[in-house]
Amino acid sequence: MVNNSKAFNLAKYAIMFATIFVAMMIDRGISAALPISMAICVLLVTFSFCFIQNSWADGIAAFLCFGVASFIKAFIFPDAIEWYFKPLVYVIPRVLAGAACFGTYRLALLAMAKLNNRRVAQAVAMTTAIAVGLVSNTVFFLLPFSYLSEGGEGFVAAIRSLVFINILPEYLTSLLIAPWVVLGVRRGLKLGIDGNNWKVAVTDEVAATDLQPDLSNGNYIATDGAEPDVAALADNAFAPDVEHSPSGNDADDFRTVERNSEHKRHVATARRNK
Repeated sequence: MVNNSKAFNLAKYAIMFATIFVAMMIDRGISAALPISMAICVLLVTFSFCFIQNSWADGIAAFLCFGVASFIKAFIFPDAIEWYFKPLVYVIPRVLAGAACFGTYRLALLAMAKLNNRRVAQAVAMTTAIAVGLVSNTVFFLLPFSYLSEGGEGFVAAIRSLVFINILPEYLTSLLIAPWVVLGVRRGLKLGIDGNNWKVAVTDEVAATDLQPDLSNGNYIATDGAEPDVAALADNAFAPDVEHSPSGNDADDFRTVERNSEHKRHVATARRNK
């Protein structure tokens, strides 16, 4: 079952940022041996994280991590941009590109809602969204970068110089590989072809915590999300229920009733969620 607690999400985003930052450093190491600066690994990793879970939060977070990693790298390897302008160059354009990318993905899925082959629909939607994300990232980044470093005169020249030596390798790698990486990871994590199984898991967990056993008679009562008395559940989870008998005989006045398996499952869920 997918865990969506605050601690889990914090760890997930920390791993996301660390992976993107390492990929960026790998690109930097590769570029050191070349006359150009490449971003093949970091773009591939960023797009993969963007789509693994079909979630706006994860989609934007992936590009936010990309932007923050770029921001930190700009201090490690200084450039011509003043430090107070760096967020405008490295962070905000990446967040905007992420919104454009994930928004395109959702729109493409809506456009192909009647397509029977869900895997093909996902691959086409992700490929289209990645294309939009790549173009958005290039334009949103180079516009402020060229303006702040060269007074805006270098934008067209930068695009022309990067088309064959940077843009084509980076674009082709992400377009051809990222969708299949995402589909493979979704399958491995049992997130479903659409990446939506985590939403089902959250719904199940909420439903389970909204019920708790009534220990007086073994029935379930709604708690509206209130915390169950875990200590009482632990002490009485597998104790026999006692019901009154109309016989009036002390020997027959009580009878032992085994708790059913459904009751045990909800008790275990309550203990786990605590």
